[in-house]
Amino acid sequence: MNNYLKPILIISLLLFLSSCALKKPTYRASSKRIIIVENDSILRHTELIGCFGNSNTLNYKNKNGIIKISGIANTKQEGLFSLATDLYGSELKIERDSLIIIKTGEVFYEDKYLKSKTENSFEQFYIVLDGKKKKIRKSNIERILTNPYLKDYEVIEMNRDDAKKEYGINTKYKTLKLVRK
Repeated sequence: MNNYLKPILIISLLLFLSSCALKKPTYRASSKRIIIVENDSILRHTELIGCFGNSNTLNYKNKNGIIKISGIANTKQEGLFSLATDLYGSELKIERDSLIIIKTGEVFYEDKYLKSKTENSFEQFYIVLDGKKKKIRKSNIERILTNPYLKDYEVIEMNRDDAKKEYGINTKYKTLKLVRK
């Protein structure tokens, strides 16, 4: 029985890995306006307004870093959704981490870029606990701030100049002072 199961597991694993490797480039102007490049001649754009959505598939040609989308330019579609109107017959400039609709200037950032931007946006700060300063970084925030004894403290944001005078903390950092309740 194991002889029959082994090939099925291998095929399932290979299908899973190949589908992960073929992730399609996705660009977003916001969480509501999305462009997905399906392959070398088809893109799909999706627009969400509340609980309503619109998704269209368009043909395009890529010439020298400019995507030329098929359709008649300035074709006005009736309804709530404006992304289709912006894209028909238009050109998109391909940048390293974004697509730009040339006629409107709207920028769609690639998901990989947006993810790295949010991961790098952690702002370090200091806490002062029992007269000792501790610098809070992305790497130690969970370890320090999830201690159960911190529930007995009240948090007060210190003036940056006062934090510099009392504890020598650079004024570019926000400082939170923990005071026992």
